[in-house]
Amino acid sequence: MKIQIKLILIPLFLIVITVFGYFILLNDDKVDPSTDEIKNVDYNKLDEILFDVKTSKVIRGDLVKSTNTNGLIRANKEIDVVSNISGYINEIKVFEGKKVNGGELLISLDDREFRIALKEAEDRLIEARVEYGFLAKDTAVDSTNIKNAAIIEKEISTLEENYKNGLMNESKYLSEKEELELKLIFTGAKREELILNKSGYSRAVNAKERAKLNLEYTLIKAPFQGVIGDLDMSVGQRVNPGEKLFKLLDISKLRIDVGVLESEITEIAKDNTAKITVTALPNQKYIGRVVFVSPYIDPINKTCKVTVEINNPDAKLKPGMFAQVNIETESLKNKILIPKDALLVRDRRNLVFVLEEKLARWKYVDIGEQNDLFIEILKGVVPGEDVIVEGQYTLAHDARVRVIGNSQ
Repeated sequence: MKIQIKLILIPLFLIVITVFGYFILLNDDKVDPSTDEIKNVDYNKLDEILFDVKTSKVIRGDLVKSTNTNGLIRANKEIDVVSNISGYINEIKVFEGKKVNGGELLISLDDREFRIALKEAEDRLIEARVEYGFLAKDTAVDSTNIKNAAIIEKEISTLEENYKNGLMNESKYLSEKEELELKLIFTGAKREELILNKSGYSRAVNAKERAKLNLEYTLIKAPFQGVIGDLDMSVGQRVNPGEKLFKLLDISKLRIDVGVLESEITEIAKDNTAKITVTALPNQKYIGRVVFVSPYIDPINKTCKVTVEINNPDAKLKPGMFAQVNIETESLKNKILIPKDALLVRDRRNLVFVLEEKLARWKYVDIGEQNDLFIEILKGVVPGEDVIVEGQYTLAHDARVRVIGNSQ
């Protein structure tokens, strides 16, 4: 019986051993392949990895501080050209966008009616001149009245001096002056004025001048050099006094009105330099200057109006364009400067990576003032060193780098 049991157990034991061995071999085949990869890493070659970077020189120069704002461009001068008289357009010598000089004829009106009016006024003047001659001949001069006139004129002079010095009120002054002037007329002192008025000579002279002026108004000329705009007139069209004909704009120089915050306005003064960029011309840079600073702060938006003037020799800039304006407020002389892109902050400390012997080495720095492009360095780097401005965010101390460009 015992022999039979042993015969049964021996095969079972062999089967168990076989199965156990199979599972051991199976687990060996499933070893994590990363283990083999780790074994194959050559840690000595990690130092051969190169990081591509761009550098810039630490410089010594002036740090220009500024304030940024924006506004719309407008013409240096802009007026609505209007007619001073009623009439029909006889000729139009301009067109939209034409450049004209000061005094140049722009539009002429039919002048026939005005020439007739001038001739009639000249005839009336001749008649009045004859009448004046007759009256002057018939009126004698009384020497006694001349003496009385001198006394009255002296009284008028004294009266005016007293009023000027505040010795009498306006009502009394006007009343007494009117009385004295009436007495002066009766003395014959104003004989010439009376004759001119009685003969109608003065009125005739004024009528002639008015007719002459109206004739001149038929020729509408440019008051200054500029460009024609908003022209929509036709020959034969009737115009009325005060009616707008077109615009005349001086765009050789342009102006930009911008609002500056009250906290910054004390740093801005007349003739400060301004840098202008225009959305419509992104590749163009313009230099202007401050020409006006408003004396008051707008109580609603708390800004101060500042006017910047800019030259426009090629006429590319147009009134109405949107412009970004950077106005210089202060220039700090002889400072150590780095590009703003070079500065990093790690563990709440400011640092830069400096290129030394093809290695990136960080240096802690103390910073001062800054603008949109540069930061003042008080301590940490010196002029002439190369700081990394691109590719530095993933660097570690003493990382090997390859310079692929310089940023200035």
